Amino acid sequence: MIRFRIASLIVAVTALAVAGGFAFSTHAAPATARHAVGAHFRDCANCPEMVVVPAGSFLMGSPASETGHRDSEAQHRVTFKKPFAVAKYTITWDQWMACVRDRGCDGQAVEEALRIGQDGKPLGAAYVDHGRGNRPMVGESWYDAQTYVGWLNRKTGSTGYRLLSESEFEYAQRAGTTTTFPWGDKADHNFANWGPEDDVKPLGPGFGGRDVWGMQTAPVGSFPPNAWGLYDMNGNVYQWIEDCNQPDVTKLPTDGSAQVEVGCRTRGLKSNSFESHTNSLRSANRSFPYAPTLRGRDYLSIRVAKTLP
Repeated sequence: MIRFRIASLIVAVTALAVAGGFAFSTHAAPATARHAVGAHFRDCANCPEMVVVPAGSFLMGSPASETGHRDSEAQHRVTFKKPFAVAKYTITWDQWMACVRDRGCDGQAVEEALRIGQDGKPLGAAYVDHGRGNRPMVGESWYDAQTYVGWLNRKTGSTGYRLLSESEFEYAQRAGTTTTFPWGDKADHNFANWGPEDDVKPLGPGFGGRDVWGMQTAPVGSFPPNAWGLYDMNGNVYQWIEDCNQPDVTKLPTDGSAQVEVGCRTRGLKSNSFESHTNSLRSANRSFPYAPTLRGRDYLSIRVAKTLP
């Protein structure tokens, strides 16, 4: 009788995950329903909601025929042997401020950096606050992002919270798709907050469909999720990843881990922003423009992952 009940539970959990769009093998799923593929969980009241994504294999990068393709995006297979969890949304101001109140994050330094222009001069009246609450937290450096995940681990008694690797991020962006964007091969303002459709134009606002935000961040969850229930993986704000820059794809890890090195001068970003072009909205787009110390960019945020037991 006990064996029958356990077998029935496994079948039920598998059916639920498949119905939600996740195909996986029962032997690869974590031991608890809390960490089953497709499950959502939150480890504390102010912690991000996490979504468990399946183990699997995918072609990272883009075909040469894709508009915007670069040589550094040459396709290569990456395999994830175990499921892992990804934050449903980018980290919001409410979640960031919980870390600040606990004195785990340097809120004052980020606030001050947001009010300094890229020329190093105070913005004064030109400073624009995109809104707080459930808007994406912006302005943090890569090191601030590391401080935040360290706080999450201390808060929850875990060691699993971290930034996503570049391959994890693209895998989660695609959510099983092979098209240019998670919703298809055509950029569409109904699915993301992003900038000009013409890549020749300067950075600036883009409008159409659900995208009414112009030169501001949209509240998280303002656009439809991808097939794995993740929001704003393409658009709204860029998001720090763990990796250092490695333009030679033949040297990139194929097991889903991050490309790291001692003395890394730049760290990567994924997604896109409210002012950025179509080309960088693509799931395959790679971007490594900034030093990890850079603060104050109002289009740059955090999304976290968690290694599961």
